[in-house]
Amino acid sequence: MKYSIELIRLLAVVLITLTHTRHSITEDSTFAYFLVEQLPTVGTILLSIISGYLFQKISFKRSELFMNKVKTLFIPFLIANLSVLCLVLIAKYIFDFNFLNRLTFDITLITEGVLALNSPPINPPTYFIRDIFVIFVLIELIKNKNIYMLLIILPLFIFGNLLLRYDILILFLAGMVIAKYETQLILPKIRIILLSILTLLCFILILKTDITIYKYPTALLIFLIVINRDIKFYNTGSYSYLLHLYHSPIIVATYPVVQIITKNDIYSVAIQASISFLLIYLLYAITRRKIWLRILCGYK
Repeated sequence: MKYSIELIRLLAVVLITLTHTRHSITEDSTFAYFLVEQLPTVGTILLSIISGYLFQKISFKRSELFMNKVKTLFIPFLIANLSVLCLVLIAKYIFDFNFLNRLTFDITLITEGVLALNSPPINPPTYFIRDIFVIFVLIELIKNKNIYMLLIILPLFIFGNLLLRYDILILFLAGMVIAKYETQLILPKIRIILLSILTLLCFILILKTDITIYKYPTALLIFLIVINRDIKFYNTGSYSYLLHLYHSPIIVATYPVVQIITKNDIYSVAIQASISFLLIYLLYAITRRKIWLRILCGYK
């Protein structure tokens, strides 16, 4: 096991958690805004690269790949969104409290809230899981000539979007390329040249553009710096996955309490993130004891 992967994945999900915290920090607070709004957007990019890298390194020649992804991606995605949908419906029709700010109480709760045909689902961060699963559907169709995959692809084409973010596919492919040519990329001269180019590109784009551009070379730079480091770390895959799947509903549900505790945005962000980390760790600990609950994270 490459513990560097575990470290990058955990870092990515922590960043994603930060970007879903609730606050009123504006661009006037330069460093704070960068920390909670701009830097965290690197998280999804890192996860996309990791997914492609691991596919090329580990899963490329595996049989039953599609069914494995149903278990590890599609089922956890459905559970994460259906559980949030149930909580939203209970809050609405029993306690007369509306948690929704994007969706409405009609058929779109299913078509968009669960199936995410055109937009992120009711548990927004899980759109990434949705898109990665669709990428594996495409792989199954192209690599294994499994025409049954058209039963998934065609409805998405007709009624929605095949992918919600096409840059995830490009980054997935970038991760595959890195994995395939890793032996060459770790050669000292090539590594120095590549890292120097990415560093220079990051600085130029930071000065000349906004985060939507420079986050890509920044993520690649972080990945390439860390990936081959001999790091002593922990197997955090299941915890990272659970944090990715469930941090958003925890933040939404606990934010009213956090508002009572503090009005300071920085403290509020820290408390929201800390509550998510703690509650997800408790959930993770339970899944380690109750094997059947590991369905929540694809039996990882």
